[in-house]
Amino acid sequence: MSAHADQIEAFLSGPVQVRRLVADMSRDQIEARPVPGRWSTLEVVCHLTDSDQAWCHRMKRVIAEHLPLLIGYDETRFTAAMRYHDRKLEPELALMEAMRRQMGDILRSLPEEAWSRAGVHNERGLVTLEEMVGLETEHVAHHVRFLVEKRQALGLSAEPA
Repeated sequence: MSAHADQIEAFLSGPVQVRRLVADMSRDQIEARPVPGRWSTLEVVCHLTDSDQAWCHRMKRVIAEHLPLLIGYDETRFTAAMRYHDRKLEPELALMEAMRRQMGDILRSLPEEAWSRAGVHNERGLVTLEEMVGLETEHVAHHVRFLVEKRQALGLSAEPA
């Protein structure tokens, strides 16, 4: 059993939490922006999926390469340019789940010393694989709070039945 088993399980639980929070929402509710100045639920899910794509790729580079350069991106521009409201919820959720499962399998297969491998992020500086997994785990938890806020603003319970 890996010393990082709990961290891997926390990483894998993110999409499960997101799917649970959106499962009972209609398309109108998913597209609504019930909290002024905040993204819709669909925009949050698309953002999380795009973020996972970027971070999973970065993690793989850190595993495979020596101190790779990791480039950030502007999430606000992605929201507009990727036309998040034209996307469908289910493929976004399925892609996030699949990426996390694949990355979970990769992480479980690594020797412990691999968790200290690092890359150089152009905005964050030196970041280890362990930190990267933690960042993306917390990223979903951060947005889960916003999904709950949106549910409540729409008159839905914070916790779906």
